[in-house]
Amino acid sequence: MVIADRQTHGRGRHGRSWHSEPGTGLYLSTLLKPSLPPEGLALITLMAGVATISAIHQQASVAARLKWPNDILLNSKKIAGILCEYVPGCSPAVIIGVGINLNQTHFPEEIQDIATSLKLETGKTVNRTDIILSLLENLDREYGEFLQGKQENLIQKWTERSDIFGKTVTVLQKGKSLTGTAVGLTPEGKLVLQNSDGETLVLDSGEVSFQQAASG
Repeated sequence: MVIADRQTHGRGRHGRSWHSEPGTGLYLSTLLKPSLPPEGLALITLMAGVATISAIHQQASVAARLKWPNDILLNSKKIAGILCEYVPGCSPAVIIGVGINLNQTHFPEEIQDIATSLKLETGKTVNRTDIILSLLENLDREYGEFLQGKQENLIQKWTERSDIFGKTVTVLQKGKSLTGTAVGLTPEGKLVLQNSDGETLVLDSGEVSFQQAASG
């Protein structure tokens, strides 16, 4: 496991940069070596999401919610992100990167409307050591259950900590925009949408955005 005070090249999915103000956030990467194929990476991402949101709740008692596949939102703003990368080879591995906005009090103008921190939302300073320990304890527990084959429990816990289901969402995937109602996850961690024609779509990746309700 590696913990950084700041990142000079922090990044998220699709090569996006991750704002890493020194001393105010949690920037952590850990290496796991599960015996699973690359397509099993989706479940590892969900597992890391459950562990991260559990740690946030334990340390800050806030109602954060999971957004598929790898974001954590608080009051509709991003408070944490997870990036899992598969490392191929004779002994395949997975690097789990976790970024949590803890004590930032401002963000760059281009992201201040979509990002937040625990301090901005609660007014309280979060002890970074405490949340690191909580995150590692939760990761250890969730990973242990994952290795025992309890994927169904993982899907249930992820679902209980998300409010995406039953909502109309748009998923940007490989340049295509797909809109439908999020109805659930497959046992492999893929997102299931139902479009206006009643067709069921199963997505293994994509960028989710919520549809705004029309005002009268």
